[in-house]
Amino acid sequence: MDNNYNNYNQQPNVNPNQQGSPYQQQGTPYQQGNPYQQQGNPYQQGMPYQQQGNPYQQGNPYQQSGPYMNNGYGNYGGIAEEPQKAPNIFQQFGLSFIPPQYHRLTKVKTGSMIGFVTLLALVATIISCINFAFSFAALDIKGWVNELPDFEIKNGRLYLEEEFLYDEGEIFVYVTEDISDFSYDDAAMLMDEGYEDIILVGRDGLSLMQNGEYQQFDFSNATTDISRDMIVETLVPMIFVFIIVGYIIFFVGRILWYFLCAAIYLLFGLLIALIMKKQLPTEALYKTAVYAKVLMFVVATVLSIIPVGTFAVPFYIRVVITLVFMGFAIAKLPDQPQWNQY
Repeated sequence: MDNNYNNYNQQPNVNPNQQGSPYQQQGTPYQQGNPYQQQGNPYQQGMPYQQQGNPYQQGNPYQQSGPYMNNGYGNYGGIAEEPQKAPNIFQQFGLSFIPPQYHRLTKVKTGSMIGFVTLLALVATIISCINFAFSFAALDIKGWVNELPDFEIKNGRLYLEEEFLYDEGEIFVYVTEDISDFSYDDAAMLMDEGYEDIILVGRDGLSLMQNGEYQQFDFSNATTDISRDMIVETLVPMIFVFIIVGYIIFFVGRILWYFLCAAIYLLFGLLIALIMKKQLPTEALYKTAVYAKVLMFVVATVLSIIPVGTFAVPFYIRVVITLVFMGFAIAKLPDQPQWNQY
């Protein structure tokens, strides 16, 4: 008993307190390492909501890419359709004939609208110019001038080899140097016979009666010599230059007149919107007026090039048709609260 005890004491590290209890040697699970301490508490390592991010922190789908945020709408009251792009110039022309689609035309930028009207006026002016060119060519001005006798206006008087007479339809032309000049009574007498365009040329001056208006020109006031060759070589080309310059001025004036008329129609648009109890921006109503005018503008251009007869739509009919287009368009436009969303 004693020996066993002594032997036990002689063995190294025989003290059970020194060797350590199994809890000291191996360590309690709390000393060896709590799995939550070793591996880390998932709440310390990072909750999945902290690692990946709470979907409300990552972004609410309405904040990330909601139909209203992407589309530029501020209203969350319902799901809206994807906004349509503003139509280009060619689409604007097609939509201008469809009043229920004017809500798309009101999204057009001001610069694009001005470009559309400019292109529309340019095409109409080119068509009118080409039509006039064909009509002018049909007159055969050079051929008509070549039929004139050889003449010259020099030193304040007319020199002529032989008198010239042209009597065709409502036009009467008489040129002679045997008579010093003609008077209003001479032209009025011919007008009573049914002529509307009357040209009487004497040795000292020219008398012109056109649609009842009389004018007289004295050759003594001429600043340069005039002859048949000069008319053929210089005057006719100058006429073409004047025509081109005139059409350029006409083109610019046409654009300004178009927008001015649209401004007048805007006043009617405000009245129509008031009657319909619609709250619409002034800009939208002005664009409605601009595109509502397209139909009658095109009709007037087409009628101007018809070769047979003279056709024209009465003014009051053009106004009524344009206002009807505006009325249908305004009825389909959204009210002011929805306009604030753009």
